[in-house]
This record gives sequence, C-alpha cells and structure tokens, in this order.
Amino acid sequence: MSQFGTHAEAVASGSLAGYNAASQAFGHAPLQLPRTTAIGDIIAYANEKMETKEGRRNRYTFAGAEYFEHMKEAGLYTLDVKEIEERIEKAGLKDVFKRKIV
Repeated sequence: MSQFGTHAEAVASGSLAGYNAASQAFGHAPLQLPRTTAIGDIIAYANEKMETKEGRRNRYTFAGAEYFEHMKEAGLYTLDVKEIEERIEKAGLKDVFKRKIV
C-alpha cells in the first residue's frame, strides 16, 4: 500500500519510480528530488514518518492536515505558478523527464 493518499502524490511518485527504474537499468544514478520542492519534501517527510509505528498508520497528502501544515511551515505551499517554476529551475529539474536516459 502506498504511503501517499491522493492522485497528485501517486502520479508524481509513480513517475519518479518509473524514471528511476529506467535510469538504473541503463546504469544511471537515480533522480532524487530535493526538499526544496513539494514532492521531494513529501517523499522525505513520509519516509521519516514511516520510521515510527504511528507514522506507518498515516497517509501523507498535499491536502492532508499533517503534511499540509508542514508544507506551509516549510514555505513550500504556493499557488503561484511562476514561483513553482523558479523553484524547479533552481533545483535543476526543468524538463527533467524529457532528458534522454538511453
């Protein structure tokens, strides 16, 4: 069972998993998304929480109370598309899934 509870998280983590599977099949290092991005942060946050018994009982979503509060406190929550694009570019992730693996 996935630790993520909504479509957005499942699509993002599934896309990353597929990309990393293909990357590793061709001898490339896996892509790790930084915590400066919401998806990188939720993956790291959920992994940390999964280390505890209580954390394994929870699902982590962008809309969920626990992670949503963390996301706001970390300064990651925004609806400003330009700000999101700037974060992605600064992290070196612009068009990352367009990069050729083969």
